[in-house]
Amino acid sequence: MKKIFFLMLFVASNLILAQNIVFEQVALKVKPGSAGQVLDLVDGFYSEIDKPEGVYITLYAINFKADDIPATHFLTFSGSVEGLAKLRELRSGDKYLLYNSSMLRHSEITSISAGATIMRMNVDKARQPIAQIWRWRVEDPAAFGNEFTDLIKSFPQLGYLSLGQFTHGTSSKGESHYAFTTHENYAAALSWGPKTQSQQQAFLKFQKATSKYSNFLGSATMSNIKTW
Repeated sequence: MKKIFFLMLFVASNLILAQNIVFEQVALKVKPGSAGQVLDLVDGFYSEIDKPEGVYITLYAINFKADDIPATHFLTFSGSVEGLAKLRELRSGDKYLLYNSSMLRHSEITSISAGATIMRMNVDKARQPIAQIWRWRVEDPAAFGNEFTDLIKSFPQLGYLSLGQFTHGTSSKGESHYAFTTHENYAAALSWGPKTQSQQQAFLKFQKATSKYSNFLGSATMSNIKTW
């Protein structure tokens, strides 16, 4: 039954299904006044390496967050398993040690997590400037996935959308699933939400159904500072 979700994914004219990817996310608590130095350090290191094809590195500033997120920034690595494995090899040696020690003078790592996407849509809009993430602890992944698919049928997203699972580095709250979407600007993010009666009903149906076997653990809104 757990595989039913993968068979139920649909394609509409405004949606693109793509190959699933994996990711690593480093949560940084940047010291006040050090955001510029952190950007320079990340840019200096990752602009000089021969980045594996299909791998993206994004530095986000967190604008809104739940009270359990002490970080001010996310540094995210995404791509294929093979691509991230190759990147991991490049994140070593004397240059990386110097970069890492410099980063630690300006920021503190508060968590490191990893996971994989289950579905992705509108991949051409993945680098839009504003992003949001929602987190859940899910006890019935198949039922949750089916409800999420039904929701998106009635409430399609204009930006990039992915649903995925955390596989490493989860907290004591036990987050297991996330939804990630992007917006073309800050106004679009602020006005996000179901607009029509049918969209509102679909959203309420999703919340009511999934509350039986999942707990919502909060959200965060981020600005894309730069993608490499």
